[in-house]
Amino acid sequence: MKARLLTAALALGLVATANAETPNIEPGLWEYNNKMSFVGDVPIPDQEQTSEECVTAEDIEQGDAFLDDVDECEITHKDLRRDGMDYAMTCTQPDGTQMTMEAEMSFAGDSATGNITGNMETPMGAMQMNITMTGRRIGDCPGE
Repeated sequence: MKARLLTAALALGLVATANAETPNIEPGLWEYNNKMSFVGDVPIPDQEQTSEECVTAEDIEQGDAFLDDVDECEITHKDLRRDGMDYAMTCTQPDGTQMTMEAEMSFAGDSATGNITGNMETPMGAMQMNITMTGRRIGDCPGE
């Protein structure tokens, strides 16, 4: 569940809509580093995850190309600017567990940063997830 929500959060950072400016994100191969910490009744160790994703100009223009994994989420607020994005969303898992997330992201052409906070009720009690995200363009996509 955490991986899907993290993917959704990162994906929303790259979403462009017809009424908004195109985000200042350069197409190419991007590397993301995410540091997650958890606060709740059950101790969960901090986690770090690194991933790579090919981002094309078409992906940035289409926007919804990044939303494949957020079917169970409803975007409740979105403010997209050339230099960043603020958003909030509520995600409901098949078991009925709900998570609310708020994020602030900044775009700088070949890099991006963001802070994401998620709150959810679990069978083990309330839990808060904090994610610090950094992304950077590391080159051209394979095959380019």
